[in-house]
This record gives sequence, C-alpha cells and structure tokens, in this order.
Amino acid sequence: MLLFVLRKLGPQFTLLKNEMNGKDRVHAVVFIIGNKPKGPGTRLLMMGGSALSPAAVIRPERAQQQAAALAKEVGCPSSSIQEMVSCLRQEPASILNDAQTKLLAVSGPFHYWGPVVDGQYLREAPARALQRAPRVKVDLLIGSSQDDGLINRAKAVKQFEESQGRTSSKTAFYQALQNSLGGEAEDAGVQAAATWYYSLEHDSDDYASFSRALEQATRDYFIICPVIDMASHWARTVRGNVFMYHAPESYSHSSLELLTDVLYAFGLPFYPAYEGQFTLEEKSLSLKIMQYFSNFIRSGPAALTELSAQPPGNFKGRVDLNPNYPHEFSRRAPEFAAPWPDFVPRDGAESYKELSVLLPNRQGLKKADCSFWSKYIQSLKASADETKDGLSAESEEEDQLAGSGLTEDLLGLPELASKTYSK
Repeated sequence: MLLFVLRKLGPQFTLLKNEMNGKDRVHAVVFIIGNKPKGPGTRLLMMGGSALSPAAVIRPERAQQQAAALAKEVGCPSSSIQEMVSCLRQEPASILNDAQTKLLAVSGPFHYWGPVVDGQYLREAPARALQRAPRVKVDLLIGSSQDDGLINRAKAVKQFEESQGRTSSKTAFYQALQNSLGGEAEDAGVQAAATWYYSLEHDSDDYASFSRALEQATRDYFIICPVIDMASHWARTVRGNVFMYHAPESYSHSSLELLTDVLYAFGLPFYPAYEGQFTLEEKSLSLKIMQYFSNFIRSGPAALTELSAQPPGNFKGRVDLNPNYPHEFSRRAPEFAAPWPDFVPRDGAESYKELSVLLPNRQGLKKADCSFWSKYIQSLKASADETKDGLSAESEEEDQLAGSGLTEDLLGLPELASKTYSK
C-alpha cells in the first residue's frame, strides 16, 4: 500500500509512516507531504492520531514495567534488559498479541505502548514541541475513525473476560477508567468524575452497557478529542490551513483488519483480492475520498474548498490498483459533494467532513464528550498537579528544617502541629 503511494507521489514528496498493524492502531498513519520538505506548499496528512494524545509518549518507568510484565507472561527473563529484549524479539507476533490481551484484561485497554523521551531518538514530547513557534506554514488534513484500533482492544478485553466466565461485573469498567487516568496514584477526583460521566450512559447494570461505555471512553480520551485539540491548536497558532474528517463506524468490513479511513483512502475496494466484498456505492465513495486526499496532497487547500473554479491543469491522477478498471481524475476540486469546510475553532462547533456515502459536512464532533476530557478533566488534573507540587515543596521545606535542627521547635507551635494535608 505504501509503495503504491510512493510511486504515485514521486520523488519530490516525503512520506513518513507511524502505524500499528491492522486495527490495533494507537497513534497514526502520518504523511509529511510537500513539494519541499521545509518550504512553501508543505502539507501534512494525519490519519487517526495526534501529537496531543495521552498515548503520544510514555514514562520510562512505565515502559520498563510493561516490558517486564510482558516478558513474564511469555516466559522471558526480566533480570537483564538486554536479555529480555532479545527474548521478546524471538517470540512470534501471535504469542505476544495473546499475552498482551491477557494483560489488557488486568489493566484495561488503556494499557498502551508508546515511545519514551530518551533525549536521543526522541528529544522531547510532541506536545512540548508544538509550543514553539512554527518555522513555516504547513497545511493540515487530520481525522479519525470511529472504529479505531483501541476500540478493538476494549472488545478484546470483553472477550477475554467472557472466556473466564466474568460477564456481569462493573469492576473491569471502573478499573479501566482508573488506569486510564494514571492508576491508584492519580487524583481520586478525576477518576470519580470520569466514572460518573460515562455511567450516565448506563440504563442498566448489564456488562454490555459498561462495555460500550468503556469503548466510548477509550475512543474519546485517546483518539477523537486529541485530534480535535490538535486541529484547534494548529488553527489558533496560524500554522496553516486546517481541515478535519471523521469516518463513522463500519460494520460490513471488520474482517479486513483495516480502519475505514485507511481502507477507502488507499483504494482497497479496487484491489483484486478484495473488490468482490465491496458494493458499487462503496467503490464510488472510495474514489471520492481518494480524489479529495490526492488533490490535497498535490494541489493544497484550494483543491478541497473550491468546486470547479480551477482548471484541470496537466496532471491526471490514475487509480490503477486493478488494471482491468483504471480510473482517472483531474486536479480540479471534486464536483460530487459540498466543498470541504475550513476547520475554525469556535467552542465545539468546528466543521468537518464525514466520510460516508454523501460526504456531508458536519459540525461539533463529540462536542460534549470532548468538552469533558479537554476542559473539565484537564482542569481537574491541573488542580491535582498544583496540589502535589505544593505538598512536595512543603515536604522539601520540612526536610530542610529537619536538617537544621529546627523541626522539633516548630512542631511545638499549635498552628503547625495541627496542620494536615489532603487532596
């Protein structure tokens, strides 16, 4: 698939890819695309991920703990990092996947893998890098899929629980939410807020209701809301034009192990091995999405926002994944749907294009849910961090006093002797 893209783009384009296999995608398929890698006309296409995702990086301590837990599960030694890594690399992917599924059942689908800021391969967290002023403007096309890989992880947890005979417990749902917010060491108020918010969706106590709520929480927290946050940040800092899409859930092709946006954008309905599984309507949708994406890559934002105002030019894209059914389309903007709206931050009413049959324009994707995660939860976390910093500072101050021999004298004062701290 990626070789096909490279052939079609040509040597003047740069392509970077960051993807997990199949539907277990946590971050993104990322393309940096442009006539000059660091010059005018640069475009960035991000499918299913965001630099602002909680899963963008993980702490070194957590990475080591997860690797050790995985090693123990598959019978690898964990006393030496070198031996552990060497052993894990020799294990078949199927064995590692099965082991991770078992670990997910314990920690919830929020148990994820990610890069570590080590100062060498990754010098700083992506969110911190975004705080610096941009050197050049880059047009951004970013989006998400409703059936992202983390949702399949949540379903894998459910299937494992069912195989163990645990099908009517709320424990897994609440424990997973707790783990998503940092485990037992995290602020209890944040955990309680998340649990309360998603419990509003439960009209019964059956396992299926909690399972659906867990899928929603997973998707919102890791994928959709960070995508919206990054689009908003990009637009507010005037880094370039911003466009957003969302692919609704697709039930008809779940066996293909590809997400809806990837499936249609790369023309899978025209692969000889798969074309019989797609209707003419789905093939038509795939062609339209490919035209949108390829026009953005080669011509920039105007190809999305203007209908037929620009001439075809001398470029013609050819979709020849199946040589028996080649398709051609010009550089002019698509005439089959409304122009793609600019993403303009405006308090939850941002416009985006839905990748469904009619390619409609929508507004306010996950407005209430993302307000909860991006505003309310973040404010609670900030408050918790301030409290921890305050307690840490006071603890250091007390240590210094102890070293100076003043602690016993000060503890004799009523005001300090009765002082207590709580979260």
